[in-house]
Amino acid sequence: MSSVHTVDQAYWFSPLLPHVESRSTWRSGHGYKTHSHEQFSIGAIEQGSTLCHYRGEIRRLRAGDLIFIDPRQPHSCNPLPGQTRSYHMLYLDTAWCLKRLSERCGYPVTSLHCRCVTLRDPALFARYQRLIRQLHRGEVAAAEQTLNQLITPLLLQYCSPLAPSEPLPAQPATRHVRQRLLSNLQQAPSLETLAQELNVRRETIVRQFRQDTGITPMAFLNNARIEFAKNLLKNGVPLADAGYQSGFCDQSHFHKIFVRYTAATPGQYRQGRSIFDNK
Repeated sequence: MSSVHTVDQAYWFSPLLPHVESRSTWRSGHGYKTHSHEQFSIGAIEQGSTLCHYRGEIRRLRAGDLIFIDPRQPHSCNPLPGQTRSYHMLYLDTAWCLKRLSERCGYPVTSLHCRCVTLRDPALFARYQRLIRQLHRGEVAAAEQTLNQLITPLLLQYCSPLAPSEPLPAQPATRHVRQRLLSNLQQAPSLETLAQELNVRRETIVRQFRQDTGITPMAFLNNARIEFAKNLLKNGVPLADAGYQSGFCDQSHFHKIFVRYTAATPGQYRQGRSIFDNK
């Protein structure tokens, strides 16, 4: 049995606040593969330390630290060897964040880039903690008010409406591979097929893709499939159907990859919906 079955963790998501998702994990020594999220992510360390690989650097986060992770940016945050950490993650819909920035800037903002990666701000951290408590108590109206008080100054002070220097992969080959993989998650083209389409060697595709994105094409595909599956599970799609629609050949493979990228089973993730939709 995977060790994630013994991890003390909880998810929150609800149609009452569709632009928000949260995850809380306590005293876990479980690690993650490098992955990314479509949402803007804000993490908070409650106990212990974690090593975060992000933007080509390794940062050590301690209790009281916040971390901001741009949408679609590869990262991994793992505990120190032999130690555990407790943390919360807040995932905010990117379109919602861009709308908030646009309203404040007075012009359409199409990209989001956080200039600050880690922050130690006791007042902001306390507000973040209050939001998490309200979410898990089902106090949606209060949570929405706290979220607005948290996110507006945060976006204005620490995030930029300007994109980073290269928001998209520089190489046409990498763009082609991304588009082809995302266009059909159920029957994604093989590396051999992509190599033939681009008239290059498979090794060249992998090397260039990793250089442009920080991960391999297979890791990118698995991550995309897991993010798609999470959306299906949030909307009540049965586990077997979610795995199949996301491109996994069987439930065992789906379970294995889901755990590897989320440190939770598909059933544990879906339980967040069944618990909190009833509040």
